Amino acid sequence: MAYYHDHTKYRTDSKPHASKKDVERAADMIAKAERPIIVASTGVFYSKAWDALLTLAEKSDIAVVESGPSRGHFGDDHPLSVNLAPDALLSADLVILIGQYVMPTIGEYSFDPDAKYIRIDPDPSDIGRNLPIDLGIVSCEKAALEALADTVKKAKRPAWRDEIAAARKAFDDQNDEYYQLGLKHSASANAVHPAVIAHELGDFLYASKLDPKQTTVVSGGYGIARYTRRAFKALRPGQVLNGAYQYGAIGPDSGYTVGAGAAVQQGVGPHKPYKGSPVVSITGDAGFAYSAMEMETLSKYRMPSVVIVYNNNAWGVWRNGASGGRGGNARTQHLYVFQENLRYDKVGEGLGARGEYVTAAADFRPALERSYAAAASQGLSTVINCQAIKEFWSSQDYPPGFLQKVEPGCMGYYH
Repeated sequence: MAYYHDHTKYRTDSKPHASKKDVERAADMIAKAERPIIVASTGVFYSKAWDALLTLAEKSDIAVVESGPSRGHFGDDHPLSVNLAPDALLSADLVILIGQYVMPTIGEYSFDPDAKYIRIDPDPSDIGRNLPIDLGIVSCEKAALEALADTVKKAKRPAWRDEIAAARKAFDDQNDEYYQLGLKHSASANAVHPAVIAHELGDFLYASKLDPKQTTVVSGGYGIARYTRRAFKALRPGQVLNGAYQYGAIGPDSGYTVGAGAAVQQGVGPHKPYKGSPVVSITGDAGFAYSAMEMETLSKYRMPSVVIVYNNNAWGVWRNGASGGRGGNARTQHLYVFQENLRYDKVGEGLGARGEYVTAAADFRPALERSYAAAASQGLSTVINCQAIKEFWSSQDYPPGFLQKVEPGCMGYYH
């Protein structure tokens, strides 16, 4: 029975390739578009097609936005990246969906209803599911991107690039506005607002002495992710991992951190240049409760990580009345309210990790720096318990409150 252990007996490297006719038709649609965009998802990462994606995008000035459980196969620092420029999505007149294994329903994507769609997928049965398409191409993602890169004409779209740059600046300006509001809210509530966590974490990871490509991030949580995902930058394949992908699963974040930690610890795939570096993970109090025991795994195997828990004493879907305020006839949904100020940092300590309890905005950055240093130099993991309040989700009391999704791109929750 030894042949069962020979991968050639049950695996194949053969992949479907796009027909010449389909590639030529797609190239013609790209040539006629003024603002084409590629939605690069799971299959692009799995087929290691990031070089082909870059070649195609740059040759014909095609914007790229990522979706799915990981980001970085098209760097956020590229001028054609729309991951952090969501206002530009509505302008796209041609959308090329590639590697999108589970399609969203009509209306979930923020694209113009009149945009034309190309979908590239290795499974023909899924091509038109949920979303009407104008051209379906059955192909391996890498093969299709390589064929398109060879076929499309060189093009410059300066107006499209300018619009993307303006949208990125507007997004950055909005994040700065939220940060200033977060500082104000933190001071008035004697708690840590999520906008402060997002800003300080982004500044530490990408604007400090650290190599901005170094740290792998597990981006989990529910409400907190709507702030922190705006601050993360994926500059290499697999740098940002979206834990609650597609089905909105609650609580996989600490477990996801174990998987990411093992990959970085062993230097697997695109993590090889950053082997042994710490992993940073974001989760909420509800999410941490589901998989907190994985702190013992991280500690036992010396997988250096920093797990940031946004502790707002409530489930992420907590609402305090239809009015969004605390007065009048506001009603609390007690099912989603937790015992206040639980010490998740102590839970981490009991499982072999370090613990940090942060109750003021000014204390988060020092706690983050200590925790990262302990992970990098000693292989220790830390739980940073950031104390917030559930009322931060109120847009009336603490604007902007609970943020709406920004899809696809920086959120990448369901795609």
